[in-house]
Amino acid sequence: MDKKIISELSSFIEIQSVSADPVRRPQMKMAVEFLRKKLSSIGFEVEILENSNAPPVLFATYQVKNAKKTIGIYGHYDVQPEDPIDEWSVEPFRLTHKDGKLLGRGAADNKGHIIQNITAIERLIKSGSLKSNIIFLIEGEEECGSESLITYIESKKKELSAADVFFITDVGMYGKNIPQIIYALRGLAYFEIEVTIGTRDLHSGVYGNAVLNPAQVLTDLFSKMKNIETGEILIPGFYDSVRNIDKNERSLLQKNDVSAQDFIKETGTFSVTPMRGVSAYLAPKIFPSLDIHGFDSGFTGEGPKTVIPRKARAKFSCRLVEHQNVKLIEALIRDFVKMKLPQGVKYTLTTRSYDDPFYTSIEDSYIQKTAQILTSYFGHETVLMREGGSVPVAAILQKMFGTPIILTGFILPDSNLHAPDENFDEEMFFKGIGALEKVYGEI
Repeated sequence: MDKKIISELSSFIEIQSVSADPVRRPQMKMAVEFLRKKLSSIGFEVEILENSNAPPVLFATYQVKNAKKTIGIYGHYDVQPEDPIDEWSVEPFRLTHKDGKLLGRGAADNKGHIIQNITAIERLIKSGSLKSNIIFLIEGEEECGSESLITYIESKKKELSAADVFFITDVGMYGKNIPQIIYALRGLAYFEIEVTIGTRDLHSGVYGNAVLNPAQVLTDLFSKMKNIETGEILIPGFYDSVRNIDKNERSLLQKNDVSAQDFIKETGTFSVTPMRGVSAYLAPKIFPSLDIHGFDSGFTGEGPKTVIPRKARAKFSCRLVEHQNVKLIEALIRDFVKMKLPQGVKYTLTTRSYDDPFYTSIEDSYIQKTAQILTSYFGHETVLMREGGSVPVAAILQKMFGTPIILTGFILPDSNLHAPDENFDEEMFFKGIGALEKVYGEI
C-alpha cells in the first residue's frame, strides 16, 4: 500500500464538497484548491474557472514536447450528501480501511478516480514516459446535474477542441479484475410536482368524499403514468424515438448478463423485475424508465391524525435512452399531467434538471485500443456494456466536439454509490492506477 497516495485520498475525502448544500460552498473551494496544489506540484498549468452561480471548475494542462496526441480527462470533485448518516458504519468524511475496502463519501464517486488519474499521470511524467498532452477538466456540480458545465466548457472550447479523446472514469468494473467500458448511458429528466386542493387541511370525517385528496390525486396520476407490473410507461409517444437493439448488440449484452439471483444479491432487494423479455440486469440499460424519488403529504408523525392534507408534493424522473429527446419528453409529460389531473386542483410542475443520453460505437478505434490494454493488464476480456445511469459530461463533450469518449472506471458493483458506506475496493484502487498508467502511456 502506498501511504502517500492513501494520505492524499484521505485529505481529499475529508473535504465535505457537497454541491447540493449551499452551507458547504466554502468546502467546494477547498476541494478545488486541494487539486490546484497537487496538479501544480507536478508541472501542470492550472486555472480555476469561476462564476457567481456555480461551483468552480478546475482546468489544467500539461504540454509534452513533440506530442502527437492530446488526452482529455474528466472528473468531478463534488459528492452526494451523507444522509442517512445513521446508516454509516464509519464516519462519512473520514477515509477508513475496512474488510479490504476504502470507505468514505466520495471514495468511489468520484474522488478515488480523480486521485487514480492524477497519480497515473504523475508516474508517467516522473518516468519520462508521457507522450501525450494532458487536459484535466474537473467540475463541482455533477451531482446536481452539471447545469453550468456547458458555460464553463464554452469558455475553454478552443483548448478542449484539441483533445483527440476524452476519458471519463466515473463508472465501474463488471467485477473484480474484470474491466469494463461503458458505451451507452441513459439521460435524465427530473421533475417536482405539487398539487393543492385548498387553503388548509381538512377533517377526513367531515369532508371525506366531498373534496379531493391531493395525496390520492398524485398516486392516481403516477399509476396512470406507469404500469407497475410490466414497467411500461403509459405516456403517449414516450417510446416513439427509442432505438431498437439489433441482434449483434443484444448478443454482446447477453454474454455478460447477470442472473436474477445474483442481481437480487447485488441490489439487496427481495425481488427484481424483467421487462419485455429482457432480464432485470439488462432492462435498466436498454429501456427508458420512470421512477418516483420522494413523496410528501399530510401527517406522518406518531399516532393517528385523520386529516385530508391541503397539498401533496412528489419528485420523479425519467431515464432516457439514445435518440430520445429530453425536451420532447418534458413536453409529453407536461401535456400528460395537464390532461390527467382532475378539475378542482391547482398544480405546479417544475423541471429540476435534464441530461441528454449518450451512445458511441464500440467499433471506435480508441475504445478498441483501450479495451485491449485493459484486457492485457487485468488478464480478463474487457466487457463492453451499457449503463442505466447518467454522466452528463459524456453527452456534452460528444455533442460539442464529436470527440471519442471512453467511459471506464475501477469501482466494483458493491461500492454503494450515493449510499451509506460508499467504498472503493482497495486492490482495484491500486490496480486501477497501474491500468491508467498503461492506457495513458500507450494510447
